[in-house]
Amino acid sequence: MEGRVLVIEGHADMRKLVRERLQAEGLTVAETDTGEEGISVALRSLPQAILISTILPDTPGVEVLRRLRQTNRTRHIYLMLIGDGNDRRERLAGLEAGANDFAVTPIDPDLVMLRVRNAIQRANLENNTDPTTGMPAGPRVQDELMRLLNDANDARPPTWALLRFWIRNLDPFREVYGFVAGDDLLLGTARILAEALARDDIADDFLGYGGRDDFIVITQQHRADRLLTEVRAQFELEVGNYYGFMDRELGVVEFEGQTYPLASMRVRSVVAGDGPFYDIRSLSEALARSVGLARPGAL
Repeated sequence: MEGRVLVIEGHADMRKLVRERLQAEGLTVAETDTGEEGISVALRSLPQAILISTILPDTPGVEVLRRLRQTNRTRHIYLMLIGDGNDRRERLAGLEAGANDFAVTPIDPDLVMLRVRNAIQRANLENNTDPTTGMPAGPRVQDELMRLLNDANDARPPTWALLRFWIRNLDPFREVYGFVAGDDLLLGTARILAEALARDDIADDFLGYGGRDDFIVITQQHRADRLLTEVRAQFELEVGNYYGFMDRELGVVEFEGQTYPLASMRVRSVVAGDGPFYDIRSLSEALARSVGLARPGAL
């Protein structure tokens, strides 16, 4: 099966045991040996599952889990703690902090693999995450948009910015290079967005997949312009790597007798002050009216 897993474990032998079993199932595994590095990797790569040892050299595993659960971009991820099954207080603390599961040591790698696999499959089937990017999708995106609407009723003026990034000419790219290559381009774009957001420590930022060629970002107004600039610059820097030499040199691809420019990043945005917004449809209509380079579309 496809999926991305992060293992945060201080012991190399334990990481190797878990990594080899997950990789044998077809999962892509990243690993770190400290909690701080693990949080950083999680924010940049947005895996679909994270395994966290309760004992780490720098930070207690329960604290790592708590910070991941409190951060908007990672709170949807399946989190499993690995620790001493005889320490009841530790297990209760982990579950109270938001752990989805607790695996006891010495671990059974087959059991860990099955729990992780089932969690990823369940999230995909329920349309809570996108199977390709691993990002929140469907109902989770809708929930975040509803949160923006609810912010309008707060006493303090809301300061959010809603950005919709989309990949222009993704469809002709898929037709020429295939759907696997198209998914690789989507995944690469997701990574660019996640890494850009991870440069600032803002817990309430949101990154989700809007379907087809769209990504939804919610951030603070003061950083929206800089984020947009960073993402577009990095996309332009990397997008040529997905094309063959001749197409890259010509700057176009040909499909069924027509030529299309290489894929490019387009953006629309609205901020809280563009309202009032009464429902998700009004947010969508505001995006369609906003000055930008993207096409209109429903959220």
